[in-house]
Amino acid sequence: MSDLRINAAILAGALLAAAATSSSSFAQENVPGSNYVALPTLVITATRSPMTIDRTGSAVSVIEAPEIEAYGSKSLADVLRGTPGLTITENGGPGTVSNLTLRGASPAQTLVLIDGIRVGDASGIGSVFDFGAYSATDIERIEIVRGPQSALYGSDAMGGVVNIITRKGKRDPKRSVIVEAGSYGTISTRASISGASDTVSYAFSLNGLHSDGFSRYGYRIGRITGTLAKPLESDSTNKLGGTARVTFRPSDEVEIDLGFSRYQDVFRFDNPGAFVPAARDSLTEKGRQTVTTAFAKATADTFGGLLKNQLTVYTSLTDRFNRLDQSCFDAFFNSYDCNTIFTSRRIGVEYQGTARLGSFGQFIFGAKSERESATAREEWLSAPFNALQTFNASQTTNSVFAQHSLTLFDRLDLSLGGRIDAVDQKTVFPTWRATAAYRFEETGTKLRASAGTGARQASLYERFSIYGLPSLQAEQNFAYDVGVDQSLIDGRLKASVSWFDSWYRNLIDFNPVANPPNGQYYNVGHARMRGVEAAAEAILVPAEWKARATFTFMTANDEDKHLVLLRRPRQQGSLGLTYTGVPGLEVEGKVTFVSRRVDIDNQTFGRVSMPNYGRADMRVSYQVNENVNAYVRLENLTNAYYEEVRDYGTTGRAIYAGVKVTW
Repeated sequence: MSDLRINAAILAGALLAAAATSSSSFAQENVPGSNYVALPTLVITATRSPMTIDRTGSAVSVIEAPEIEAYGSKSLADVLRGTPGLTITENGGPGTVSNLTLRGASPAQTLVLIDGIRVGDASGIGSVFDFGAYSATDIERIEIVRGPQSALYGSDAMGGVVNIITRKGKRDPKRSVIVEAGSYGTISTRASISGASDTVSYAFSLNGLHSDGFSRYGYRIGRITGTLAKPLESDSTNKLGGTARVTFRPSDEVEIDLGFSRYQDVFRFDNPGAFVPAARDSLTEKGRQTVTTAFAKATADTFGGLLKNQLTVYTSLTDRFNRLDQSCFDAFFNSYDCNTIFTSRRIGVEYQGTARLGSFGQFIFGAKSERESATAREEWLSAPFNALQTFNASQTTNSVFAQHSLTLFDRLDLSLGGRIDAVDQKTVFPTWRATAAYRFEETGTKLRASAGTGARQASLYERFSIYGLPSLQAEQNFAYDVGVDQSLIDGRLKASVSWFDSWYRNLIDFNPVANPPNGQYYNVGHARMRGVEAAAEAILVPAEWKARATFTFMTANDEDKHLVLLRRPRQQGSLGLTYTGVPGLEVEGKVTFVSRRVDIDNQTFGRVSMPNYGRADMRVSYQVNENVNAYVRLENLTNAYYEEVRDYGTTGRAIYAGVKVTW
């Protein structure tokens, strides 16, 4: 038996053994700070229609608003860490590039949605969504569905989907303000107002953050700081974001939902790959990213509620500017300072019909048309070069999709779906997905399984830039998973274990010697990712002590080159303990660990091993009265030294304090 299967068996046995030996009882409830959510939470992303999580055959995690508020003041990265199967990396602290992967899939193979609308920079390599630029404003919850979801959502959803869902107004007007300050000259504030009447609901929010930060390059990295003639310079971040959501219900059958979000990140950064060492930590390198999204959804129930119709029109716009030192090339491989300017836009329309068929289940069908456009320009700042426009391109994707869901014997939940995407009427890729879940309600057990295919169409940059190849084929994968969710002792102990396996082909890589002197993207790669992911939570003492744990064991290999894929830790997980024994007081401590992984050295371009690390954090909050909550958050309590990305620094021991006022 392989090491992977041995570890999976040991982990599953340990979780089930813990379940068997636990002995007290308590009412079912969620554990604050846990990514594992008590049943029967409603989720949308797994099926494109509201469904209780206990009836889905997919591996799903839900992060609720209280945890997002507790840890999301600087970046969503701090909220997402510890989710099973998920890895996130920051290039030197909040405000710079932060990428997310699910089950070993690359950031380009992980689809990110905001209120169901696809986001990501269409002008960038892989159209990746940058979590570092995003401001966590008024978020209701984050739904994470692991495994291929292209049959539901199309391109990019190979490793899974992350759906950020903003809040809708409810009942009486509610206002809140959060102010927080702390280490590295950090101060942030968030304000929101929401409410609803019989026919209208509304929710508005603003979020701002400033941080003096620390040097992105080399901070607390001895092999770098020990060779420098002068101290490193801090790199600041300024973020501002806002959301608005208004919903009209002129009748019980009709709803119109309008949403808008805009966030901007202005930051300084370091380029460890610069060709002049002094430029690797320079205050002249700066960036700005602005992302705007808007949508209008009209929903109407017809035929007495048998058919629900939803029409969505949406757009998203991303503007990026970077000032780079000694990192642009000319045709003769000289390096120059330059400005890079990128603009991308998506505009689309989608129809979805949901037919409620009674005992015959539910049938979802629809069609979508989306147009992406992107421009990029490099402005050379050294004579005799002038502004050079790299590319200006667009592509249109038309899609049709359908899914049938059915429940048999009041226990067995099945779904089968498929989708066809056509890009510019040339590249066509079909995808499919099937899930099954069987519930043993007497024992609190759910067995589940899913299988399907995923795809990613090459980005505009990969097809049409000076490095591009217009005929690139879509990346594709096949994956399956099986798992068990177990609830014992009236919900006092919950455990979830999943085994997954996936195969990738037609991966897009870069050949530096093709298309001289630029290099070129091409299809070549094959990869395999497989592993086990688990989550468990328990109430140790009712109304006093709660515990939670997550663990992921994974191998991710390039099957052609026989190499481990970059920045994919073999093991990672978290362990947390929460105390609520004093009225109004909550104390939570958690430890996160990440094993060794491989990265690329920025100067030698060789593969290097990144050491494993553990990090301890703590949060203490106290409900002063009905309207006021005060809290203190301590990060990296042991002052652990570690890197998430080679040569980029991470936080030292830090403290943040804040107050939330609600009325």
